Amino acid sequence: MQGISAGEKLAKVLWYYGFEVSGSSDKIVCPFHDDVNPSLIVNFENGSWYCFGCNKSGDAERFVKLMEQKRDGCNDLEAMRRFIRILKSDKANAVPQMMRKKRRKRSGRALYDEAYDYYHGLKTVHWSALESLDEDALKALEYMENRGFDAQTLEKCGAKVNYSQSYGLIFPMMDNGKFRGWVCRTMIKEVEQKRKYLYNEGFSRATTLVGDYSDKPFVVVVEGYMDRLKLLQFGIENAVAILGWKMTLEQIEKLKAVGITKVISALDNDECGRKGTKWLARHFEVTRWCYLKGVKDPGDFEKPKFDKMRRKTMQEFRKDF
Repeated sequence: MQGISAGEKLAKVLWYYGFEVSGSSDKIVCPFHDDVNPSLIVNFENGSWYCFGCNKSGDAERFVKLMEQKRDGCNDLEAMRRFIRILKSDKANAVPQMMRKKRRKRSGRALYDEAYDYYHGLKTVHWSALESLDEDALKALEYMENRGFDAQTLEKCGAKVNYSQSYGLIFPMMDNGKFRGWVCRTMIKEVEQKRKYLYNEGFSRATTLVGDYSDKPFVVVVEGYMDRLKLLQFGIENAVAILGWKMTLEQIEKLKAVGITKVISALDNDECGRKGTKWLARHFEVTRWCYLKGVKDPGDFEKPKFDKMRRKTMQEFRKDF
């Protein structure tokens, strides 16, 4: 049904079957195995659910399919018809008022543990072993290869296939080797027009530097996760993503705390990237990445052009310092 988000569909379905849900994320008793303590996590941001007890997972439509098959063994087509009827039902339409209830506050530690369990509960994907990939993984690999990324890079960064159909790829946010949360990437154009990335609840972009920067004489600073991933693919290990165009004071202090005084700014080749570079220059010795004409950001880098830009940038870096 158009106009209804994946999260709303899941909320309507759960409410229809008698599960009381509220807030952005919660747990319920799993109806698909002999569950006593709630072990099924529901996430209303991306419309996914996953049970740590029986390992079943999916979206709103799959929940209906499993429930209806459990009841009377209906086939996939009939399950889809029932799913549509549920979304239109009066009972399901009562959920919006219920979802406006005040959210139960949870501690940062609880949110972190939930994000950690969710990501690490997903199946590890061996991207380079094509024969081991299922249909969803092959689709994700094709999407990333079309964007210039290879299987080895996906394995290196720990990419996995997500349960959400809207946000099918998930990446761990590692800050100097420490897990800080996860980010999902959509592979659907219609969804991308609204929101490309989805972070776990409680994730702090302001205090996270994605990448490795300990024991480094300098770092290359980029904006987005995919920018850092492309540099990693091309052999630059000391790149950090600040997840925005302006480095926060907390991120600045993190770099200074490990002794970094020099940075190469590969922030986007646009007005915001230039403003972000000027801000960096107030806190570090800065060399600007030597972008070629028409190249917007590191995510667009192709190997021949990258090699040329890297050589020129390092010449400027040595000249500056």
